[in-house]
Amino acid sequence: MAEHPHGYPVLGALIGWPFGSELIGLRIVSAMSLLVIIFSIRGLLRRHFSPSLTRDQYVLLALALSPFLLRYSLVVMSDVPAMALILLAFAALLRWHQQQTRPWLLVPVVFAFVAIGVRLAVAPLVLGMIASIIHGRVHQRKQRWLITLMIAAVVVTVAYTFIPSALLHDLLQRSPLGEWSPQNAFSREQHSDDGVLTYRLPNMIYVLGVFVHPGFLPIGVLLLPFVRVADLKSMVARTTVWLLGCYLLFIAGMPFQNDRVLLLALPFVVVLLYPAFQRAWAFAMDKWPRPVLWVGILAFIHCGLFVRAMAPFIKQAAVERELADQVAGLHPQHIYTHGMGGALSNYCDQVPVTELWYGVLDSFPHGALLVVHPENLALQWKGKPPLINWQRALLQNAQQVIVRPDGWVIARIP
Repeated sequence: MAEHPHGYPVLGALIGWPFGSELIGLRIVSAMSLLVIIFSIRGLLRRHFSPSLTRDQYVLLALALSPFLLRYSLVVMSDVPAMALILLAFAALLRWHQQQTRPWLLVPVVFAFVAIGVRLAVAPLVLGMIASIIHGRVHQRKQRWLITLMIAAVVVTVAYTFIPSALLHDLLQRSPLGEWSPQNAFSREQHSDDGVLTYRLPNMIYVLGVFVHPGFLPIGVLLLPFVRVADLKSMVARTTVWLLGCYLLFIAGMPFQNDRVLLLALPFVVVLLYPAFQRAWAFAMDKWPRPVLWVGILAFIHCGLFVRAMAPFIKQAAVERELADQVAGLHPQHIYTHGMGGALSNYCDQVPVTELWYGVLDSFPHGALLVVHPENLALQWKGKPPLINWQRALLQNAQQVIVRPDGWVIARIP
């Protein structure tokens, strides 16, 4: 079963082949993607902003030492590679807006297409880029939009005419559009396939955290007093605001709050706040003219925040290994779990593993093991398959073999 595009694992397989390990290949892809992001932003700032001695300091503090960006560049996930590709598309799009030549129109299209093949979350940004290309310059703008709307109308008409309504409804429900709703932007309680989740802030406020949250942009709070409306007048700023608005509005309408998904907005925020950093730097040098000291202090703080951001991942990895060892020691014939499917599949690769999330099960075979967190199931999954399946296992006299202090339970079906 594949829930995500295959671009990232294919790249990992190709690069990992000489090393004899796909895992090494995937890690190399993520780490190299971080370098692509850093140098792409640096080049973009050099091309589209006035020369400044603050560029490298800004890239270091705002991007290279961003705690969440560093964290996800060190784990096997497709977020950072997708960010690198969409950022290359964005840089090429800005060059096209400047030069209006066909090669620079082809480049963002290619990178955007590959980015979708790595992670579907870039789709709102890709659609925003397409709209930016269509809008283009004033010349023939109305004609371009008219042709686009006509093509869209034909596509929608054909889809509703020739695709069975049940199939079309199923396709929409399985896509992100099936979960998107403007009501989600103003709600703290979200209902989705992830159960019932309650957050401190509504989504519309949460997505704005990418500007100031210490996990995304620790220096963001310091830059806000130096932001000016005049910064938005340039072509680069207008394009950046457009794409950032498209993405944040889409994410705000989704029924969850996920820093992995929001991270994709970070490079656009970095570009947008660069003029504010230049003003902040000039102000700081006028008051305390010791740049090396201040950059060093801020970098040290960033590193501390990165360690704090990595701590839950390291703890989770340790819990996964401990649970897998305990499960393996019980010599199961079949494992049922919620929340540990990936880990148990990797560490107990000779045993079939079934996730309780995918549907309600009628019964469990004799000797099967269940690995669940009952407290989490009761809080988040009321009326959903994970909790229903656990309750059915208890009705089948599941015996708790191991109860861990962290709440995880290993139970056996007699």
